[in-house]
Amino acid sequence: MFFRAAISRLIGAIALLLLGGCATTSTLYSNTFVKPSGPVSRLNVLYIESNLVFKGTNTTMQFYDIGYTDLPELLRERVPIVFELNGIEAECEAARSRDLARQWANNKGNSMLLTLQIIDGQVVSGSHTPRTTSLNLQANLIDPATRLRQWTGQFRNTFVAPPAGKNGFDNAFVDHMLKIVLEQLARDGIVRLPDDRAKVPESKPAASAPANG
Repeated sequence: MFFRAAISRLIGAIALLLLGGCATTSTLYSNTFVKPSGPVSRLNVLYIESNLVFKGTNTTMQFYDIGYTDLPELLRERVPIVFELNGIEAECEAARSRDLARQWANNKGNSMLLTLQIIDGQVVSGSHTPRTTSLNLQANLIDPATRLRQWTGQFRNTFVAPPAGKNGFDNAFVDHMLKIVLEQLARDGIVRLPDDRAKVPESKPAASAPANG
């Protein structure tokens, strides 16, 4: 069983590498505690920053080396864009302290609060395998009136070492992660999306260098 699971993970890592270091996000589980009376159309989104403990094998790679610390600013920028593209008005903030998080949420009125937090992660690199990063994201939907959770979900983000000079955290990575969260919210009846499918902005191709002369 362990050997089969290890082979499966290795095949997945190789497939990602062949795709140029692209990332995947998958739903691990979700649970609805109290279903809203109707689809939620406005959300205050709060990213709670975590100082992860590094775990790795045969590597000195740290989470900040792969761009993990870019996530707060990326989410501030991308959440309104992705959510509003799907008909959901949203604001986003990031905070290290739960006290600051509660203060921000209390100042945002009666809109539902969606918290996002990376709860653990791992960077693994071996002499014959590519560097693989795995981050587990937990999302909670909170009623601001009762401060009780209405819904929760956990998601796994996995990507293999990107091309030299780049890291795995960019607009496309965050947009896709938010897409998977929104689609799970839709499947659980929290938000409304056509066919439970979320849209993300089209990626613009990199500008080519001007020709010499």
